[in-house]
Amino acid sequence: MTPNALPPGFVLGDGSTAGATVRSGWTRFGWVITLVTVSLTVLAILVFTQAPSSTAPLSTDNAQPEGARAVAEILRQQGVDVTESATLSGAAKALGADGTLVIASYSYLDEDQIASILAWPGPVVWLTPDNYDLDDIHESLAYGGSDGEAPVDAQCNLPAAQTAETIVAPGPRINLQWSTAAVSACFVNNDGGSVLARITRTPAEPMSVIAAPSFLSNDGLAEAGNAALALHILGTTDNVAWYMGTLYDGSTLGSEGQGGVVLIAPAWVNAAALAAALVFLMAGLWRGRRVGPLMTEPLPVVVPASEATRGRARLYRRGRAFGHAAAALRAGSARRLAQRLGLGPHANRATLASAVAASSSADAATVDSLIFGPPPRDEAAMLDLVRRLDALESEVDPT
Repeated sequence: MTPNALPPGFVLGDGSTAGATVRSGWTRFGWVITLVTVSLTVLAILVFTQAPSSTAPLSTDNAQPEGARAVAEILRQQGVDVTESATLSGAAKALGADGTLVIASYSYLDEDQIASILAWPGPVVWLTPDNYDLDDIHESLAYGGSDGEAPVDAQCNLPAAQTAETIVAPGPRINLQWSTAAVSACFVNNDGGSVLARITRTPAEPMSVIAAPSFLSNDGLAEAGNAALALHILGTTDNVAWYMGTLYDGSTLGSEGQGGVVLIAPAWVNAAALAAALVFLMAGLWRGRRVGPLMTEPLPVVVPASEATRGRARLYRRGRAFGHAAAALRAGSARRLAQRLGLGPHANRATLASAVAASSSADAATVDSLIFGPPPRDEAAMLDLVRRLDALESEVDPT
């Protein structure tokens, strides 16, 4: 029998192996691993298959009822290039020479930004400007009350309004404080509040100020003449720059990309961050828990066998690894007894127990229990096993 071979049927220590440890770990944590794996798979499918979508009101990327994707898609089908931008400098690139500038949303515009918008020579459509911006747009404009969902007629000679005839646009209204030839009020209610104010600019194209842009939304586009009014106002040029400004935009239409800072993360960033966090957690669990045997490496110096044995025994004792200590002792005893009795290296458990019993005062069952029995539970049982194995070996006739 080779020095490292164990007798057939011999159980090493407490019977644990790397495979058994892995199976035990899977039994306890398999459902967690399965749940995380399924979650990551679903998350990956959502991230890589779902088109990015905005939830901002009147965004051309928003397909929800308050979004404006429908009107943008209709314009694109008619050959108009609609580009949404978070900076005025980005909008300038999309406008071309005479495109339509739509100021759909913003947090704050400084004087230079407003001046650059008012100086744009092409059509400008301003949706619900802030109250303090109305004076810069035209001094005769001021916000009045709000109106409900009752249809309002055009009541002006603007061609786009005449084509639409009647619209439904609940929301705020703009009052014309005094009559002026430069401003036309359309879709006026009984209180004098209008949905649309058209400002003539010479030599620039007109500016449309829309107080209640709800008729441009996905939910309101199909009502009355809403779609006709939207398409006639927005579709007069080949390019539409749809400005959805942020608090961090400091650019102007003439800044050529300088000063515009966009700090809006794409829709997939949060999902990717969550997936990365889960992967990091799983990597920590994987690398932080050892499920296999330790790797062996050559010793840097030669250590006497007696010292190595005593050192290993102390480690077993400190770790209360009675099963592994008993396994080493039993393996040594089995190997020496087999050699004394002339048994081959592949002698099975029953053959070894019978041969030892025939050469000693112990019966086969006692021998089998001593060499192949369960691991001792405590130190006292371990010492008793050592004494009995030593006594058994001393009884076996070496001849």
